[in-house]
Amino acid sequence: MKTRRLICAVMALVALAGCRQKMPPNIIAPDKMQNILYDIHVADGYISMIAMADSSRKVAAAYYKGVYKKFGIDSAKYAQSMNYYYKHPQDLEKMYKSIAQRLGKQQKAMEKADSIAKSKRKFVPAVK
Repeated sequence: MKTRRLICAVMALVALAGCRQKMPPNIIAPDKMQNILYDIHVADGYISMIAMADSSRKVAAAYYKGVYKKFGIDSAKYAQSMNYYYKHPQDLEKMYKSIAQRLGKQQKAMEKADSIAKSKRKFVPAVK
């Protein structure tokens, strides 16, 4: 009787594990996708600083192509993966929490570098 219960419990666990959705092979893995999204958002930040719309579109296309090339993907695979992650918001949320932390650290580092540069400019002695 106990072995029968044990077998039923093991079968139930195997059945539950088999029902979990697995990521399709044509979707970019979460770790890699997180790095891609980080680079794209950094590029977006730079592009947003360009005043002329035509120039920003050209620059954006070049930056995105560079990101895709860096990670060995193309825009179609990126779009397909984003569609998958939009349908799995819990995975996308995890990625964006990490991306936000990375961007925050990057911003603090840049602010610190700017502060150091400004302080050095203030104390430049006059040359006679």
